[in-house]
Amino acid sequence: MAENKLKRLTEDENQDSTAEPPNKKIKSINDDIIIENFLCKYFFIDKSLLIKEFLQDGSKIVCITRPSGYGKTTNLTMLRYFFEMNYENIKENEFQNLQNKKYFENLLISKEKEDDQTYLDKYQGKYPVIYLDFSSDFKIGKTFEATIKNFKNFIKKLFRSYKNINLNNLDNYDKEQWEIFQNGNVSIDELNESISFLCLNLNKTFNKKIILLIDNYESPILNTVNTSFFNEFYEFYEEVFLEIFKQDKRHHYLFKTFITRNLKVNEDSFKEINLTNYSITSNINLLLQNGYIEKAIPELINYEMLKKDYIEKHREIFWTLLVEYGYLIYDYRTVTTISDFKVVKLKVSTNDVREFIKKKFFEWKKNLFNVEKIQNTIDSLTSNYDEERIIEFLKDKIKSNLGYSTGYDYYKNEFIDKYYSIIYSLLSISDKYKIDTEIKFKENDNIRELLIIPKKNLKSNNNKNDIIYIIINYNDIVEKGCIEALDYNENLVFDNIELKNKYDKIIKFGIAFNEKICDVIYEINYGNLFKKKEMQKEMQKNLYKGEKYRDAINDNRYLIDKTKMISELIQQKYDVFLITRPRRFGKSLNLSMIKEFFEKPINEKENEDKKFVFDGLEVSKDRKNMRHFHKYPVIYLNFKSNNNKEDDNSSIINFLKKEISSVFNYYKKRIDFNKLSRDQQEEWNKIEQKSDGVILQSTIKFLCTCLKEFYKRRCIILIDEYDKIFSEKLKSESTFGTIKTFFSDTFKGNDYLHFGIVTGCLDIGLNELNSGANNFTKCSLLKDDYFSDCYGFTEDELNKILSNFNISDNKEKSDKDKTKDGIKERLKKKYDGYSCFSDKGIIKNIYNPFSVIKFIETNKDKKENYELSNYWVNTGSNDKLKNLIRENDFNFEIEFLSLLCGRIIKISYDKDSGIDDNFLRKDYSYRDIWKVLFFSGYLAVADEEEYNENIKNMNNLKMKFTSNDLKVFNMNEKEIESYKNKLIETKDLEDILYFKIPNQEVLDNFNELMEELNKEKITSDYGDFKISEVLENFINGIYNKDLEMINKGLSKYLRQFSSRHLPISYKRKSTESSPPEHVYQLFLMQLFFNLNVKGLVAEQESGYGIIDIGFPNEKENEEYIIIEIKVSDKDDQNSLSKACKEAINQIDNQKYDEKFKNSFNKIIKYGMAFNRRKCLIEMKENNGDIKEYEDNEDDNKT
Repeated sequence: MAENKLKRLTEDENQDSTAEPPNKKIKSINDDIIIENFLCKYFFIDKSLLIKEFLQDGSKIVCITRPSGYGKTTNLTMLRYFFEMNYENIKENEFQNLQNKKYFENLLISKEKEDDQTYLDKYQGKYPVIYLDFSSDFKIGKTFEATIKNFKNFIKKLFRSYKNINLNNLDNYDKEQWEIFQNGNVSIDELNESISFLCLNLNKTFNKKIILLIDNYESPILNTVNTSFFNEFYEFYEEVFLEIFKQDKRHHYLFKTFITRNLKVNEDSFKEINLTNYSITSNINLLLQNGYIEKAIPELINYEMLKKDYIEKHREIFWTLLVEYGYLIYDYRTVTTISDFKVVKLKVSTNDVREFIKKKFFEWKKNLFNVEKIQNTIDSLTSNYDEERIIEFLKDKIKSNLGYSTGYDYYKNEFIDKYYSIIYSLLSISDKYKIDTEIKFKENDNIRELLIIPKKNLKSNNNKNDIIYIIINYNDIVEKGCIEALDYNENLVFDNIELKNKYDKIIKFGIAFNEKICDVIYEINYGNLFKKKEMQKEMQKNLYKGEKYRDAINDNRYLIDKTKMISELIQQKYDVFLITRPRRFGKSLNLSMIKEFFEKPINEKENEDKKFVFDGLEVSKDRKNMRHFHKYPVIYLNFKSNNNKEDDNSSIINFLKKEISSVFNYYKKRIDFNKLSRDQQEEWNKIEQKSDGVILQSTIKFLCTCLKEFYKRRCIILIDEYDKIFSEKLKSESTFGTIKTFFSDTFKGNDYLHFGIVTGCLDIGLNELNSGANNFTKCSLLKDDYFSDCYGFTEDELNKILSNFNISDNKEKSDKDKTKDGIKERLKKKYDGYSCFSDKGIIKNIYNPFSVIKFIETNKDKKENYELSNYWVNTGSNDKLKNLIRENDFNFEIEFLSLLCGRIIKISYDKDSGIDDNFLRKDYSYRDIWKVLFFSGYLAVADEEEYNENIKNMNNLKMKFTSNDLKVFNMNEKEIESYKNKLIETKDLEDILYFKIPNQEVLDNFNELMEELNKEKITSDYGDFKISEVLENFINGIYNKDLEMINKGLSKYLRQFSSRHLPISYKRKSTESSPPEHVYQLFLMQLFFNLNVKGLVAEQESGYGIIDIGFPNEKENEEYIIIEIKVSDKDDQNSLSKACKEAINQIDNQKYDEKFKNSFNKIIKYGMAFNRRKCLIEMKENNGDIKEYEDNEDDNKT
């Protein structure tokens, strides 16, 4: 076929356009009859000279390719009205159709002549015309058979349009065949010849050559191109037309043939192609914005190039089709060729087309945005920040986008440009965002950039919303490429705009490719003026005291920022931490914080609830930290609720199964469970249903394995209150081993573990080397190189809290302490005192966080008279502590009593070892008791400097009381000072820890506890008498000056002590026969204290010396009692009596009574002599004689 060289219709010549008539003055004919018959919409543009050009064209076959709306059908109809003869009442040699002639009498063609004869006279109404309209008269069916049936109906209708002609010139066979075609009962072979048969027989009938007009010739082909029967139909269709022209060569029945084409595909097929070819939208965006676009487009060679699969792999064919449709044009003089591609500068052909493209473009984008996968990916880039979903989408699109070739090998930047185009196209589908590209674009750079700005920001000039900054990079190692992209342009300057000065929050994506491999990492950057959302005024008075981190943020509660812990975890990845702190020190809250930061949300709602939680906090200040935000599966177990009252070990195992089951149930709702293998699903269900036969120890590792398939990342495992599972009820070695193996299998050798954290109060249960769990990095107050200031409140944090809640430090009088300390000093004494060692040194002045929080809650509305109660110690029962001290007689240990006196003590201690497992079996070691007291928060650790300062400032009397050295008790002031200096200068060779009671709150608790324990001791039964009665007699004897009651009571009481009690526990040298006097002095002081003796003093200066013990007589107001203690070398009556007299004489000689004479009329002087567990007491009133006591009943008998 020869392509007609007729000039293409211009905008003003468009006859089929659906647009309104233009306002221009154009030459048109408003004849309603012509408009109606020539199938015009509004008017008829006189194109009748086309008839002359058609007749003069040397080609027998003219083929015109024009887009829809360019007048093809109107012009073909005009040709039909011009040439078609009148088939009825034909006079000899007069075929002219006079009825149609009137349409052309006023048209341009009427003035044209050929051989001195007008075209109307020579050609009008002189030819049989066959008009084939394949766009409206013939439809494609769903199958080949249905389509052939429709073609039969098309042929039947065609033949019936000639029903009134006279067929006398035809032979009988042709007449019969004609009738068959009119009835439509034909075979497919007959269909092949149907149109050629019609041409031949019309020629025979009228002895005239045929004008063949074919409108939308390619429509049937294009509308089957994406069907399964395309090849079969194409073969049939091609045969029909080949037969027409083959027979014409033989019979010469055709005068002229006019064929129109426009490549218009079926509407549904066109829409389907564009739904998948979403990447075209970016280029159309540029086309509409700039008015042109440069593209390399392929030549349209065959119909195979129009198939959907071909277009999917050869996207550039789309632009060829737009040119063929007439939507786009280009200057043929500027074309360059590369292989089968033409590099052209495409422009929109007309304004009408521009509006049409805009309309279609909007529809395409709308339809595309409704595709769930595309919409989800756009959300992942603009709001959810789901890296895995973006990667999955890009990998899929990369495969299809690299399916065609431009005739030369890809180079690095061409890869980048294709990926850049995919991402740009994807984002341009949504109308919610404005997409900016770099103005100073450098084609040779290995980087491409996109800035995505929410349009609501532009409308309101509001910069509070996230903007998206995408960096695309090419790298052989895609993960490294992502990091390079994120590190590129760290100052965030885009087209000379400093983004940090303009926007609050910049989400920066690093996207890297290596051919068909890609990776995506994002981070969060904050603007220079970003401020964390201020708490509502009414909320400022609420300091958060719960354990759910998100609740604190969402409810605008005041919370100390401990997110530096997250930064440390990111740096120390692939580790397992065992973190021990006392109860109520923020362990659970910090774990909740870690879970909130790292755990990946599963949907948009959860993401919206969580995405702002860490904005402006310490962790967000390093953009690299935010690369880990919301990325991981987090497995969280809490053993806090293990409060089973049952004693059997099965209850502990059942509790563990229940907690593990709940975790599996939690994650079943967060993954596509059906994507797991059948074996995995069965195992999962067994664990979740707590079925018998489940190997408990490996359950969490199995869960990690399953989650890796969905999250493409290793798991984070958090276990809170782990030591609760190591209950004292754990009596079965088998159960004990199961729990240990559970921890070992969960954390050791778990290839699917990113990092793990286990928290508790006590370092217990995981210490044996063969436990398998000995790969923990231990973090306690003894040594924590990572999180030393992440638990408890530091001094600076306390100051921030007080400032926020308007609690001033004005000096106020403390009724209790009779001091004028400010509130900060009172808080320091009451709740401070904890310290933590690390490789960087010691962190001091750590406050008990719970007590501070409760203090704020209690005093938030006060301006003075603040209440400081023992909040922390009252949150838990003292039973365990009391039992521990009682069962080990620890209240009589000199070191423990030294602590109560304010002394810092030294204990030999292995810092790296935890509490021995035997402790759970109540097989207590001396060291483990100290460890339990320390880990529980009742003791704090000090350093050598603090120890030395404590020794230096220690009251000399307390130094005597708290020393194990007999010589110290007998030292004078100067000697004690020298002794202190020696202690300070002496360096310990073995592992030593310095322990202290941290603060007044804990000291108050210990004092109350000691009082309870001593009262218990006093009220305990001993054989045939009660201690309470014995001691009551003893103190009454002191008051009543009854030596018998005094001696019998004290002697009986001394005989009840075991070898661990104070007087015997003294570690004396083998040459020493009895403990020193100060040990008995301390013993009596404690006894008098527990008997509630009023006005009790010790080591008070009076006269020429220092009295041992003194107090007023409760029953005689005018009497004062002075007690002097002596230790006898022997335990016989005479030796003890001699020591008693020495004591009384010392009171007289040293004039100990001088200080009290003015206040009391009578001084009662007691001399008390001891030898181990034997004693004797004698007395003297004022200056009277010494009264002796003779042990007639042998009460001192051992």
